[in-house]
Amino acid sequence: MPSFSPKTVPSLEAWQFAYTIDDGHSAGTIVRATVTQATEPTNNDAQAAAVLKCTIAVIDEHNNVQTDAAGDLMSSVYVTTKTLQTDAGQPVNVADHAADLVASCIVEVANRLAVHSSIAAMVIPSG
Repeated sequence: MPSFSPKTVPSLEAWQFAYTIDDGHSAGTIVRATVTQATEPTNNDAQAAAVLKCTIAVIDEHNNVQTDAAGDLMSSVYVTTKTLQTDAGQPVNVADHAADLVASCIVEVANRLAVHSSIAAMVIPSG
């Protein structure tokens, strides 16, 4: 499993976190995780519900979004959501779940970037 370390970059907004991927084919890549939250309406079964969304961008040390080999911005290389709900009127502890969500997103991005770079290195036959 790829490891990663917190990275200090300028101009991060609330609920944005930057990390450097430490090993593997993506070592040295800086990613920014942005976590947003939406609230779902309650019903009889779920008294509290929240949906967390994590979006990963590939950035440089100045918090500028990078482009891939095709020239496309890497502003959302991976997006996932997690629905949290409790019953009996208990509050949803968003912070605990957000940390797990960000960690799993970064690991997934490191794996996907490794595959992406190996495919980009292949020579596509003509004809």
